[in-house]
Amino acid sequence: MNYLRWILLLGWLLLPGCRYTFLPLDPGRATLPDRTSLSGTLETTERGAVAKLTVRRIAEPGYLELRWYKGDQLFQERSIWVEQPGTFEAHFERLDDGYYRLMVLVQKSPVLQLEVGTPLLPAPPASPPGS
Repeated sequence: MNYLRWILLLGWLLLPGCRYTFLPLDPGRATLPDRTSLSGTLETTERGAVAKLTVRRIAEPGYLELRWYKGDQLFQERSIWVEQPGTFEAHFERLDDGYYRLMVLVQKSPVLQLEVGTPLLPAPPASPPGS
């Protein structure tokens, strides 16, 4: 019986050693990097298209690279210098009513794609005979 009391006393003295004896460090709130935020529309005109871009937030002054593709071929390129949020316009030519797309890049990373027309898709596969 006395032996059991010693074990309980020893367990009671050592058990608090299993708890945290310090306050965990508080890392605080993580800061997120500034990112460019923009939106835009692409409107067709008689022989071209007008891109209207709205920059809501920009990390640092720099160029918006605008790449105008006809199908999968680069057709025209433009650059717009942006120092602060605002609305910008760019005009592009169209040869026909085909499929065109505008890629907007910031620091060589694509941010936005706008399209005009219908892409050329392959024909659907033929249904199997007898169905």
